Amino acid sequence: MDNTRPHPYGPDIEASAATGGGRDLLAQLAGQSLPPLVQALASVLDRVDDALFDFMQKSVPAQDQPVFMDAMRVLRRERAGIEQRFRDHLAGAFAALARRQPQLAESAYASQSDGLSLVSEDDLDVQLSAKMLAGSLQKDFGGVLAQIEQRLGWLAGNVELDGDSNPVGGAHLAAAVYVALRPCEVELAPRLILFKICERELPAGLAPAYDGLNRTLIEAGVLPQLRPVKARDAAPEQAPDETPADEPSAPAAAAPASLGPAPANATASRVSSEQERALFSALHELLKNYRQNHYGAPVAPDPSARLLSARETLTVLGLLQGELPPGLREAIEDPGQSLVQRIKAELIASAGRIGCDPATTRLTPADEDAVDLVGMLFDVILDERELRAQVRSLIGRLIVPFIKVALLDRRMFLEKTHPARRLLNALAEACEGNSGETPQEKQLLGKVQEVVDRLVAEFNEDLAIFQTLEEEFRAFLDQHRKRVEAAERRAAEAQRGRERLEQARARAALELADRVGDRELTPTLDLLLRRYWSHHLAVVLLREGESSAAFRSALHCADELIAAFDNAAQGVNILPRLSSLRGGLEPVLLSSGCAGDAAAECLRALSEELRRLARGEEAIQEAAPIAISEPPPVPTSAVPAREEPSTLLKLVSNRDALDYDPADAERIRQLAVGTWVEFVGENGEPQPAKYSWVSPISGRLMFVNRRGVRVCVASAEELAAMMKQRRLLVRPVNTAFERAMHQVLGRLHTPAPQPSSMRATA
Repeated sequence: MDNTRPHPYGPDIEASAATGGGRDLLAQLAGQSLPPLVQALASVLDRVDDALFDFMQKSVPAQDQPVFMDAMRVLRRERAGIEQRFRDHLAGAFAALARRQPQLAESAYASQSDGLSLVSEDDLDVQLSAKMLAGSLQKDFGGVLAQIEQRLGWLAGNVELDGDSNPVGGAHLAAAVYVALRPCEVELAPRLILFKICERELPAGLAPAYDGLNRTLIEAGVLPQLRPVKARDAAPEQAPDETPADEPSAPAAAAPASLGPAPANATASRVSSEQERALFSALHELLKNYRQNHYGAPVAPDPSARLLSARETLTVLGLLQGELPPGLREAIEDPGQSLVQRIKAELIASAGRIGCDPATTRLTPADEDAVDLVGMLFDVILDERELRAQVRSLIGRLIVPFIKVALLDRRMFLEKTHPARRLLNALAEACEGNSGETPQEKQLLGKVQEVVDRLVAEFNEDLAIFQTLEEEFRAFLDQHRKRVEAAERRAAEAQRGRERLEQARARAALELADRVGDRELTPTLDLLLRRYWSHHLAVVLLREGESSAAFRSALHCADELIAAFDNAAQGVNILPRLSSLRGGLEPVLLSSGCAGDAAAECLRALSEELRRLARGEEAIQEAAPIAISEPPPVPTSAVPAREEPSTLLKLVSNRDALDYDPADAERIRQLAVGTWVEFVGENGEPQPAKYSWVSPISGRLMFVNRRGVRVCVASAEELAAMMKQRRLLVRPVNTAFERAMHQVLGRLHTPAPQPSSMRATA
């Protein structure tokens, strides 16, 4: 007797998927897959009480503990709803896949608000926590999820899935947790801890669920021969660094072996050893001439001077690294002093600590070049970037470590992918324009402080620490950028709402002007139409649009009011028309907060005024007193929740007489969103700004600063006029290192001595 049973998906799965039967198979698969996933969440919820209580006891002050106790009660009470919402979200993702229209997990966050509302700061924090959970799950299960994505996509009819559209992927699971918890009345602090608990506890339940789902697909005949796929976040293979390092006493030679493997794409930015020698030879001549022209350095070095060896120079720098001499700290803090000469003076003076006579000691030409280059580099970075005094001191502490890098590996000056260079760029980006006003900015500066402290404490001569710190800080900076991107979206939403409001008000004014014409309305009717009806029509346009019944009703109301006025002016009996007007006027008055007795009084005043007009009596010159004086603000998020007028740049003063080059305006229109430009303020200081958004309503372009805060909104013509006035520079905005090197090279080509200090020549 044959006891084998056919597989529930049947033997003809390939034909079924190809002909659309895959939808039924996906539905069955969802039915089998969802319970284990919901059970994984249930297991986490089983432990939430204890986890929250333990955290509260260890880390929460007594005065803040009630919110955690409340959270525990809410989660117990609403557990069934949480699990159901979690399940519904995943089921919806499966259903979308069955329709061959995969649902993006990101849509779960956008769908929580209508098109006019802004994301609150608290909800933004929660969304970021959810996305961190998504990243953690993707990292833990990248391999098996990659296989599931391919199999589910094939089953749905060769639909391409990725981490954001896989219905059981980390992104959708995190979004499902977000959706499940969102209605719960839980304060921000315990809500964020919940995501951390999920990050820690959820993988244990997901592992068997994912394995079971993948196994079911294989047994069903869905791509059974699929090769194992590595996790999507796996790092690309690295090319070994073949640069020899057998001459550590000659730092101009090449990098030491301690630099570690170079990034795989570093070869594209490398130059040949012959080109390298030519470049540094030319640079040496520029530096030598600059020292002679600007500092009166002797043409030929003193032959009796003792030259510090590379090892001795590195030893002295190691002594300076932990504690900068007071003179060097003063030069860092004072924009009027030059770092270059101060660094060399302190380095020679400190040579006495290793038994050398500072009076007869000097650096080798190669080492002096390295010291001068780094000193000039930091001169520019500290001068030209918008840094607070505290941040200047912080960045200044990097000077000694970077001189050591220049002595050990001069490729830093040539390769954009050099770890030390990348670290400096990331730190400068984090500090520029960072006033430390918001908690996020303070947190970012705290991370910069941590990186600088670690570098100063741990860097000896192993350059690998730069790559380690750069990778760690870059990951942190990526999270900060997500906040900035969210701020950009908020700014765009606010600007779009503002323009929609302007557009709605302009449309209301146009509709009213078309109807009133050259009529001289009675005072109450004029007040009602120009103030309250116009306000009502703008609200209707924003909320429901011009194709709505409410919009047509509002226009009909205005038409009836004008007709009533015309009838009254002609002496026609208007009582029947006034009775029919009452129903249309009520929503108009209600949108301005006028209801009940106030609305009745308004209607009575209007009726009396029109009856007097019909009887030929003299019109009252002032509108009858009405219970309201101004309509309330339009209930839309058009006005931003947070504005920073101090950051907004002034536009061209006379927009009606713009002086601009049409070619510049066209160039502005061709800019890609995401392009960085520079605005020049009234003080002449350049301010980097990112082209973040273009209005679909007005065509105006919005630019934001590095924090995502709006700095300028203008038309292409206005921006072109600013270009002509040299107040807008459309050019590549380089990273800190590249821009500083460009400025340094400009200084080195200065042909004549300058009477002012180096900083004055910047």
